[in-house]
Amino acid sequence: IRCADLDELLETAELVAGCRRLGRRVGRGRTGVVTVSTGEASLIADLAPRTGIDLPPVPDAARVRLLEDLPTLGYIGNPLDPWGSSDAQTAYRAAFEAFAASGAYDVLVLVHDFPYRSLPSEIETAREVTAELVRATADRPAILPVYVSLTSGEPPPETKRQLDEAGGVPLLRGTVEAFRAIAHLAAWEARRERRTADGPVRAGWPALARDRTPWGHEPSLPPAEASPGAVVLAERESLALLAAAGLPVVDARPAPDAAAAVDVARDLAGPVALKLDADGLAHKTEVGGLRLGVLGDDAVRGAAEELLAIGRGLEAEGSATLRGLLVEPMAGPGVELIAGLERDPQFGPLVLVGLGGVLAEVLDDVSLRLAPVTHADALAMLAELHGAAILDGVRGRPGADRGAVAAILVALGTLATTRPEIREIDLNPVVAGPAGAVAVDALVVVDRLP
Repeated sequence: IRCADLDELLETAELVAGCRRLGRRVGRGRTGVVTVSTGEASLIADLAPRTGIDLPPVPDAARVRLLEDLPTLGYIGNPLDPWGSSDAQTAYRAAFEAFAASGAYDVLVLVHDFPYRSLPSEIETAREVTAELVRATADRPAILPVYVSLTSGEPPPETKRQLDEAGGVPLLRGTVEAFRAIAHLAAWEARRERRTADGPVRAGWPALARDRTPWGHEPSLPPAEASPGAVVLAERESLALLAAAGLPVVDARPAPDAAAAVDVARDLAGPVALKLDADGLAHKTEVGGLRLGVLGDDAVRGAAEELLAIGRGLEAEGSATLRGLLVEPMAGPGVELIAGLERDPQFGPLVLVGLGGVLAEVLDDVSLRLAPVTHADALAMLAELHGAAILDGVRGRPGADRGAVAAILVALGTLATTRPEIREIDLNPVVAGPAGAVAVDALVVVDRLP
């Protein structure tokens, strides 16, 4: 489980330890929250989207039961504040019992800040409401009780003793940290269940895990510096390699000169992209080696001559070997993504996806997985992006076919495990429209052949 900071790490560790003490799990992580403050309930609801916590609405049957027991309850929701609808014991017994009996929740949370200076009246209130959380979950082993204080500091000894006597109910501090901990552990448990059923990501990992050497590398994936060198394939060869592996790539047609570029563009019958085709040129945009949306014979000829002049200049300075041009049809409208593969010296091959195009490095909005990846893993990667909503279409722009993008990520993962000589693949951009996705630029790095 990866945590964003030390506070989140400590609360997640406490939740894991609490689950072990109680012999319970967070399950799917569906969380019902009961508070002693409407303001704190609203705060939790506002912050919940930042944490990934699942707060299912109160089921109708539980709603009816609550109104029967607490007829003056003004608002029923999750989070729920029943304070004032009756005395504390009655109100919180009704709330926790309705939530626990509904079948809608895997985790029940009491939010009660630590009583200030252990004032007797506040200690007694905390004791009463905590007792109802413990009572409602005592005979329901499928539900995990959790005590959350939205403030930090040390719990009063009376509260800590009460939670310990109940078997070690986990005690978490901080809104974001506490609810992220629950979401983290739910995701981890779900992944562990899948791995238990499907087996390890890579067949050799169980043996690797049994080796207690405190450091190491994947035996089949030596560090890059141990390799004799690498070759950056030109775009033409990169696209051909990927197309042979079944990835959807742009139709890139070579043209040795401006006249041939005009002929190819006529055949494509629409706006085209013109690119320098040169060995040793990894990033065409950095040298002005790209023209987009070119339409018409004169425009194609002029753009082609400009690019060829740039290529001859690069060749003269010894930085590239000019072969001509690539002429490609312009992709349809869609979301620009970056997708790729990289080999880490410790963890082996990784698959990456993120919001791409020329802003890929600026946005730095990416998701990573160890290769290979399943279709479900790939869809989860897309959902993790901060800008994932863009994939659904915004302001009249078309959405992206997530399934098509996922298929590209699965194919990259397969290449990672079947072609160990491939060090790196960079697809930027991948244009994902409503009916598919296509890589319109590609860079592949392979181990140098003898």
